[in-house]
Amino acid sequence: MIRIVNWLLTRRCNLECSYCAIVKNYANKPSQYPDMKYYLENEMDTETVLKGLRKIHKHNPNAFHIFYGGEPLLRKDLWKIIKYCNDNNIFYTIISNNTMAIRPLIHKLIDKAGRIKGFTASVDPVFQEAGSKEDRIIKSIDGFDNLLVMKKFCDDVVAEITVMKDNFDYLYELLEKLTAEGICGDITFIDIAKSPFYDFSNITDPSVLVDHTPELAGQFQRLLESNLDIHMKQVLLPEIWAILPSDTDCGIQHILHNITIDADGSLRLCLRIRGIYTPMFIDIENFINDDGVISSLFTEMIGHDKKGYCKKCNHTCLLMSDYIERKEETEILVHSDRR
Repeated sequence: MIRIVNWLLTRRCNLECSYCAIVKNYANKPSQYPDMKYYLENEMDTETVLKGLRKIHKHNPNAFHIFYGGEPLLRKDLWKIIKYCNDNNIFYTIISNNTMAIRPLIHKLIDKAGRIKGFTASVDPVFQEAGSKEDRIIKSIDGFDNLLVMKKFCDDVVAEITVMKDNFDYLYELLEKLTAEGICGDITFIDIAKSPFYDFSNITDPSVLVDHTPELAGQFQRLLESNLDIHMKQVLLPEIWAILPSDTDCGIQHILHNITIDADGSLRLCLRIRGIYTPMFIDIENFINDDGVISSLFTEMIGHDKKGYCKKCNHTCLLMSDYIERKEETEILVHSDRR
């Protein structure tokens, strides 16, 4: 059963963060991959998204939907998508860079769609570098300040924290600030592009990854023993430590409980890897029927791509959906319910 749905609603973004490959073309991209122009000209329309939401809701009314970009607020129809989710009791969060340039679009969204159930902003531990012109630092400073504002308009406000070796020492301080403001931190460790098919990450240098050292082990233990508000802390942090720097085999080909939909409506192998066979043969129109039954062709293509293109990673979305699969508690992803 599908528990988590990752939507790359658009490849457009107002930023180009150094570690993100989703919003840019990159060197040595496989010839089978469409370029950015393709995604901009073939972005799925509103009705395609809503039809997909209807089918998935039929399959599992408790599925959790994560609306990524690019920057999803750049879609002028986002309010229709969110209003549909609000009206049909669909669990979701919007992941935005939440920069000052995006703030007016957030207010327009709220005006048209109403109160937002879930909102996640990218906030990295980089406050010591204020004044930098680097996009990942600008979005982190803006994101923190604007999350305080979002608490007025949103039920579940979260900070998505991307950690690299060069900023791990600042993670505890950032989580302290977030916790003091009543904001949950969702920790993600930077992953590496092990091949051109790993098109979510723009990182190719393994030296920037967080790996196993005695010092880092101590910091992980400090996080575990703290009262800091960290998403699924006792479940995810030990699992993350075990797979660092980038060494988990999620087994998606065996139990399909997590899917990713690309900006053109095609299905990916996973959030990290686009694959070849899955997006070639499966799209949002045919991966699941009107009765909510998943196509056997989809699982077959996932299997082909997993065998051919996956070299393991450190992403946690499959860990989360596997935990939900075992516990049958979708609400674990709705952070405000824990307080």
